[in-house]
Amino acid sequence: MRTSGKSLCWVMAAGLVLSATQASAAPTSRMGAYEHEGRTSYAISVTPTQDAAAPTKVDVVVLFDTSASQQGAYRETALASLESLLSSLRPADRVQVMAVDLDAREATPGFVAGQSAEALQAVAAIREQSPLGSTNLTRALLKASESLADSQAEQRVCIYVGDGVSMANLLDENELAGTVDALRKNRVSVSSYAIGPRVDAELLAVMANHTGGNLRVAEPLVRQDEAAGVTDQRAAAENFRQAKEAGQLLAEWTRGVVYWPKQVQWSQIPGQTYPASFPPLRSDRDTILIGETAESLPTNVDLSVAVEGPQGPAQFTWHMQPEELTDDQAFLAELVRRARRDEGMSLPTLGSAGLAEVARMLGAEVDQLTMLAERALAMGDRQSARRMVQTVLQVDPGNVQARTVQNVVEEDDLFGFGEAEETVEPAVPVDNEPLVDNAASDPSPFDEAPAGQTPAMALPAPERGVPAPQLGVPAEEATDGAIILQGDAPVGDLAPPAAFTPTFDDGGLLMQSELRGGSFLDEVEQERGVFRKMLQNDIQSTLVRARSQMGQDPQQAIQDLKLALENVRRTTDLDPGPRAELEDKLQIAIKEASRRLAIREEQERQRQAEAAAATEQRLLEASLSRRIDREKQLMDRFNSLMDERKYVEAEEVAAIVEEVDPDAVTPRVATLWSRHKRHEYLQQVTRAARHAAAWDAMYQVELSHIPMPDNPPIIYPDPAEWEELSIRRKKRYAAVDLKSQGKAETTIYETLRQPLRARLEYPQTPLNIVTQEIADVYSIPIVYDRAALEAVAISEETEVDINVSNITLRSALDLVLKQVEGLTYIVDNEVLLITTEEVAEERLTVKVYPVADLVLPIQNLGMGGMGGGMMGGMGGGMG
Repeated sequence: MRTSGKSLCWVMAAGLVLSATQASAAPTSRMGAYEHEGRTSYAISVTPTQDAAAPTKVDVVVLFDTSASQQGAYRETALASLESLLSSLRPADRVQVMAVDLDAREATPGFVAGQSAEALQAVAAIREQSPLGSTNLTRALLKASESLADSQAEQRVCIYVGDGVSMANLLDENELAGTVDALRKNRVSVSSYAIGPRVDAELLAVMANHTGGNLRVAEPLVRQDEAAGVTDQRAAAENFRQAKEAGQLLAEWTRGVVYWPKQVQWSQIPGQTYPASFPPLRSDRDTILIGETAESLPTNVDLSVAVEGPQGPAQFTWHMQPEELTDDQAFLAELVRRARRDEGMSLPTLGSAGLAEVARMLGAEVDQLTMLAERALAMGDRQSARRMVQTVLQVDPGNVQARTVQNVVEEDDLFGFGEAEETVEPAVPVDNEPLVDNAASDPSPFDEAPAGQTPAMALPAPERGVPAPQLGVPAEEATDGAIILQGDAPVGDLAPPAAFTPTFDDGGLLMQSELRGGSFLDEVEQERGVFRKMLQNDIQSTLVRARSQMGQDPQQAIQDLKLALENVRRTTDLDPGPRAELEDKLQIAIKEASRRLAIREEQERQRQAEAAAATEQRLLEASLSRRIDREKQLMDRFNSLMDERKYVEAEEVAAIVEEVDPDAVTPRVATLWSRHKRHEYLQQVTRAARHAAAWDAMYQVELSHIPMPDNPPIIYPDPAEWEELSIRRKKRYAAVDLKSQGKAETTIYETLRQPLRARLEYPQTPLNIVTQEIADVYSIPIVYDRAALEAVAISEETEVDINVSNITLRSALDLVLKQVEGLTYIVDNEVLLITTEEVAEERLTVKVYPVADLVLPIQNLGMGGMGGGMMGGMGGGMG
């Protein structure tokens, strides 16, 4: 990461999910809270309250990563996204391209149009450049900020394409704050496309969060897979499609309105909010604030922000009411505690989707710490187990597994070793340390997995037009797209994007309608007329777009026209006359597009033939040049090995040279010469070794005539030293419980942390029916421990009464089992086992016996060699 010691990656291991409220209209602001030990932690989501007019002119600086990490398919995909970005910019927009590694070098002479010859030449120059060196992201961002400082455009945007790993300059907190301040001073928003074998999406999310930008994390690249029927051409085409979509999305983000806050005023908000510096607002996503106070939250909270946008000053006002407190928001306290140490500078809470992913990672960290507490308890380390489980319960008070471990720890004389140990004070995590040490935790969620696998936190691209994820919805349910999604405006549309409003599903749509007077037939005819006019306008817009697209992409134009024709044919509320007119217009346009497509394909075939001939000639010349260079390098290597007297390796190199150029004289002479020199050298070495061995043998004969005494005593260590040796051996070879968690159990834990997909309502229903419904809906195996239940006379058909929603599945299951005295659940043998509390506590006991003394070899004290030498010398002397 970008800091030495404790890195900023902890922010991706803590999170926030605000529960959804039922409302008939989508709110532009929300406030969720959690109260624990007299302190209230809260989180706020706000979105601009008015539609924004897109800026008519935008200046863009594109930072393209050309470091050594961008190789192969990653580099080709990044270049394709750059080309798509440039082609999707509007004619009035200006762009400057920079190649970034140790420094940022201008690839275009200042700001130019996206489709200008200078921009295309810049892409070609970057494509020819070899990826070398490391990335200095700080220098690149500061240079982009300086380049945009004098811009007269309505909006200034910096687009970064790369992995975000700043190896040449690891950012600490001070340098990160300085970079953000410079960007905000010049009002430059930073959006990024994170792509590479290993990405630092956290750093890019922090930059976007504090500068009013967006972030897209690339999907795992498609690789050739013969077993799955994926050819190399198909994989390349799919990667190109993803890159094209990413470039179009980056172009849309340049038109998203950014509002820079000038003055923030709260009505009754207590305490401190984070980030301390109010972040910029965007029209296409929401903005997140968190905070904490020792007082109770007021009933109503008003927030007013004076901002500066592309069209001038504006004023936004939000009215919020805190929502109901639940244990599902318990991690708010932990998130605020960690944000307090740097005033929220390292928060990657980039909208609702970013918060949902952060919440998922905190749940995984809590599960890992609970597992470590179980291991410590099984090994008899009750103090460590108590500290860890208390830390878990501070973050997640509703954790059933942690409470079970705590009950076992608090029992006296658990293993029959005497009185219970002294109670240890609860462990409070240090502000700059995570709950679980990074060395023992999972890899960074943004690191890409090996080919064919999906990263833990890899976020694939969204479909265009899909609304952004909402608060209270996990990342995997909210969207399968980028961290921050765009609005619904199509690529190239000059109309301003609609104001982003996060929506929250309330389980149904409540509508009220009023009966209007008048003639029913007149109303129906009026509606059909309005619909006909709308359809005609839509078809006319489709024809205009298709005609403008025929020159560049006739195939796409044909598909759009055929889709429009099919829609016209399927429309029922349309008279035959207008229908025939629209069909004729579309069919004529399809024929024209087909003609353009045929001409374009013929031109493409000719261009490909010429390019293939030129490529073949270049390949022949390059092959000859590579062969000559390789032969020269091999002979230099041969001469070096001969100088070092490594004759065998030299002969192998000579054989390789002969394979490269079998008809040449040089490799044959080199083979014979290396072999001759090796034979001569071995003869010299053998002769010298024979002389030395003869001398050594005669020297040993002389040494055997030296008499030696035969009374060396054997001395044993003191008892205290023996005891110390035993203690060290016990510490070194003590038994360790290596209990592991399988994939099925991990899936069960993740499902338990998910919120309920629907209201759980079972009035006076048998327990086995409720659990069977849960097992079917959430696809987890639920099994009853019938032997344990029969031992305490508990029936599976005991009736329970449950009616809850907007809580996690774990909390709901806990509420169900609490109604039957003595029941709980554990995750064991890849199933969720419902059993009694006594059996659950017994399952935690694991006994491991050390057998090191049975398998370790007995160390020799070394007296035999001395005795043998002494007796041999003595016998020789006496003889």
